[in-house]
Amino acid sequence: MLRAVGPCRDKAVLDAGCGEGYLTRRFAGRGAHAFGVDRSAGLIAAAAAAGGTRPGAPRFALADLRALPWASDRFDAVVCNHSLNELRSLRTAFSEFARVLRPGGSLVILMLHPCFYGGRDRSGRRSDVDADRYFTPRRVEQRFSVSGLTSPAPTVIWVRPLESYFTLLADAGFGVERLWEPRPPRRLLPDPWWRENFRKPLFLLIRAVRR
Repeated sequence: MLRAVGPCRDKAVLDAGCGEGYLTRRFAGRGAHAFGVDRSAGLIAAAAAAGGTRPGAPRFALADLRALPWASDRFDAVVCNHSLNELRSLRTAFSEFARVLRPGGSLVILMLHPCFYGGRDRSGRRSDVDADRYFTPRRVEQRFSVSGLTSPAPTVIWVRPLESYFTLLADAGFGVERLWEPRPPRRLLPDPWWRENFRKPLFLLIRAVRR
């Protein structure tokens, strides 16, 4: 994500769907005028507390991505770190990102790979996506496990066919500049856990530019 955004000193960067603000703080640490927005009051409170009040500290706002509380042409970059998978409809959000970005500004999106991510079956194994499911927006509900901790409630995510993301971006006035498929470094591949869980690319990273 940081490499996709590139140098950001003195640039205005919006972390759209910032959660508790860890990525927003990283941008602030790189000299950006960093802002974070999320619709969870608890997460915004945690982000504000962790961000501090020193000069150059990130600033946070409670709001929906589909109704951003900033004037037009405000930011040099908007970053979505897995936040788009939480939205059932993206058209209004993309329009808002285009509105608050300056011409030539970047929209950087990290999301679950729409071609390969199918969630998990009842046994806990990742399930493949067949053609009947792939070509329509699909709802995936599952618990996530990270570092031995499992989420107390299922998470609902939305995944769409790849062509729909490019259509939505084009309709909102964006041109896709580059695409990556992040994957584990080679040193991790001998580990059985990585071999089991990364049989196919699970993530997609896109950098688009507002025309």
